[in-house]
Amino acid sequence: MLIESFTPFQEQDYAWFSTKVEARFNVKLGDYKPDQMRRRLAALAQRTGAHSFVGYFSTLEADKERLSQFLDEMTINVTELLRNPSLFDTLMNTVLPSRFPRLDGREFKIWSAGCSYGAEAYTLAMLLYERSASSQVRIMGTDIDFSILARANNPTFTKEDMVNLSDAQRSRYFFSVDGSTYLPQNLLRERVQFSHHDLLGSQYPIEQYDLILCRNVLIYFTDDAKERIYANFCKALRPGGILFVGGTERLADHAKAGFTLLRPFFYEKPLERLARAA
Repeated sequence: MLIESFTPFQEQDYAWFSTKVEARFNVKLGDYKPDQMRRRLAALAQRTGAHSFVGYFSTLEADKERLSQFLDEMTINVTELLRNPSLFDTLMNTVLPSRFPRLDGREFKIWSAGCSYGAEAYTLAMLLYERSASSQVRIMGTDIDFSILARANNPTFTKEDMVNLSDAQRSRYFFSVDGSTYLPQNLLRERVQFSHHDLLGSQYPIEQYDLILCRNVLIYFTDDAKERIYANFCKALRPGGILFVGGTERLADHAKAGFTLLRPFFYEKPLERLARAA
């Protein structure tokens, strides 16, 4: 098919682009809501000077900077420390008291999925340290975006990132470089690590985590993609583990994914699933 036969930025063009992007860059655009993603990427393509998705694909193959920009667009890197404070208050004071610290003394393991530059992971490190400084905690942050992971591994936070923290939290857990840039103290950093993971394509661990957070990450995904991801999160949780989603999100069929609804935005993998599986 000749390139000239494509209608710029319309469905046929986008379908071709989606197929080529998955084959070349392993990004599965078919798992995102097509109309929303097509509009987002058309706007991005036009900013690069491309007149169609075909031309934009050629740009991505030839220009590493444009490719990095495209991959950034596929991730939603909007976050801050203690984002949605009321939900974290529910987590710490209602959901976790019977679960953390672990009664068996084992390490409490958390997965921040779609971690962006690490604000959520460091929020958790701070809150759990406040609750029990001596308890073993391991927080794994993952993201598809290598550039944002590089930032997470060398964390710096702005005054805007710190807006939800109290003065006591800011002074105890972070130190200021120049009055506007903040670095986390080692007592937080030693509990956090980051790794690459593609929610749509990577393998998922089996019954490793006590708590998984995936907040405001899946909003552009299709319902089928969300269903697969939530089912995989359930497999990755230990029995009795918790999935914490964003303040505008709901699991359409949490029972099908293997969860019970604990309270809005918090879903539990039931303890009895282990007995049923046996």
